[in-house]
Amino acid sequence: MDLSSITSAISSAYGSVQEFLFANIVGPLLYQFDLMSWAEDVFDGIDWFLFGCIQIFLIIVVLRTWERIAPAEKQERFAKASRADVVYTLFHRLGIFHGLIFIALSGFFFEIDSVLHDFRFDRFNVESWWPGVTSIPVVSFLVYLVLLDFVEYLYHRASHAFNWWWQLHALHHSQTVMTAWSDNRNHILDDSMRAVVMALFALLFGVSPGQFIILIALSQFIQSWQHANIKVHLGKAQYLLISPMFHRMHHAVGYGHEAIGKPGVLGGCNFGILFPWWDMLFKTAIFPKEVYPTGVRYLEVSQNILTQQWQGLTRSVKELMPK
Repeated sequence: MDLSSITSAISSAYGSVQEFLFANIVGPLLYQFDLMSWAEDVFDGIDWFLFGCIQIFLIIVVLRTWERIAPAEKQERFAKASRADVVYTLFHRLGIFHGLIFIALSGFFFEIDSVLHDFRFDRFNVESWWPGVTSIPVVSFLVYLVLLDFVEYLYHRASHAFNWWWQLHALHHSQTVMTAWSDNRNHILDDSMRAVVMALFALLFGVSPGQFIILIALSQFIQSWQHANIKVHLGKAQYLLISPMFHRMHHAVGYGHEAIGKPGVLGGCNFGILFPWWDMLFKTAIFPKEVYPTGVRYLEVSQNILTQQWQGLTRSVKELMPK
């Protein structure tokens, strides 16, 4: 069986599962609550759930196994500190978060799209940049991946530059037991702002909804790998893709969120999401050879999710209050 046949079979099986879920579970629920006007959007939204299921499976089977084989640091089989991270991951990866964001902001993005159309705004339209090359779906997909990664680098660096914003983002850095579950350990307000920014730029770039879902799902899984407790050196490939060691340096106490040599001052290194090129370009890259402990100096964070969210919000509001 050749590659195209395998791809076709996987695509057919995926489509069958999506149709089964909609016809037997989701569709009847929409009908029961008189929400059939949402049917098309919800059908597409099942993609978030299915891609999330695939990611969760790969985290458990591949990444967690890899962590036991080549750990960066010795950890308990399943540390108590990671329980909240698992809940965050399920909430984000199984489509709950993105579904809520879509419902809350669908009208807003429809209006933005109408305004862009009225002003005859010409989107990036990557497919037309180099006819015959960028029009190839795989090529345009990679270009969009790089463009959105640059936006994420700027967003991430900004979250370290303002004290009120950092108080939200600090929750992500507070984990002292890094695992493949740690990527989605974020404040809901910070995640919501990030989702709006990424969706807006995807709209401006002209990314199709189908491509956007795959772009986000691929990026999420790579980030799960980057947060995993894995000691791996990529050699020359470390300049092409951010590794767990590179990203762990971003979480390192005294390096990842502080200006080196100035404790308590916002700054840091290794802000990149997928590719290290932006850190290399803006001189924020450090390629470590050793494993450093992670966490935020002087920050105490509850293990309760609701308390974590409240702590981050109150710290952020306090920073915004007049001194």
